Amino acid sequence: MEKGKYLALVGTGALFGSVSTIFFLRLLQNHKKVVRQYNKNVTELNGLETCTIAGKKNDKAVNEDLLKDEIVSEHLTRNIQFFGSESQQKVSASYVVVIGLGGVGSHAASMLLRSGVGKLLLVDFDQVSLSSLNRHAVATRADVGIPKAQCLKEHFSSIFPECQVDAKVLLYDSSTEEEILSGHPDFVLDCIDNIDTKVALLAACVRRGLKVLSATGAGARADPTRIRIADLRESTNDPLSRSV
Repeated sequence: MEKGKYLALVGTGALFGSVSTIFFLRLLQNHKKVVRQYNKNVTELNGLETCTIAGKKNDKAVNEDLLKDEIVSEHLTRNIQFFGSESQQKVSASYVVVIGLGGVGSHAASMLLRSGVGKLLLVDFDQVSLSSLNRHAVATRADVGIPKAQCLKEHFSSIFPECQVDAKVLLYDSSTEEEILSGHPDFVLDCIDNIDTKVALLAACVRRGLKVLSATGAGARADPTRIRIADLRESTNDPLSRSV
């Protein structure tokens, strides 16, 4: 029994690693050759409101020269060794939106941050609860009761402060679509566990021509060698995927 538990834990860790690698390889393959220039005199997120923490607003544009900073370069040494400097530069100039910040989304956002993505938008309407502490990436008991988006932003500022992290305490729906999906993100991560909301988000991303990765029902799966890249309609052994 104990051996089985250990194998499951190792498998789960390997699964997260596999998904992270797939994400970054796709990001590098699909990154546009011309990096968008941001006008500092215009609101960076096309009018989006950002989460205020300690009375300061995070309104920096994506820093395309992050790797010239010695501290950042050392922080990302392993990534640079794996991807190469030019490819890591593309990652550091990227903008990713993560919607849903629970057990899946908080870990996804955390690894994107630690891997040097230059700009993140974190979206979730919910608050940190005691029951979520067993699976949340960074939350502690001191964070119980505060919005998950704010919790991540505060912790992220001490992990990789060079990243522009914006947080929105919002429920995704048709009324918030423009606020969340504008700004030309390079990728959207769908980490929502509600089927109707998930479908609405995926449909909006397709309509807008946005690249989107959707987290579905990989819970309790422990063999990452069985992961395949396919159309969503071809998924098997995953009720959430089939419902979507």
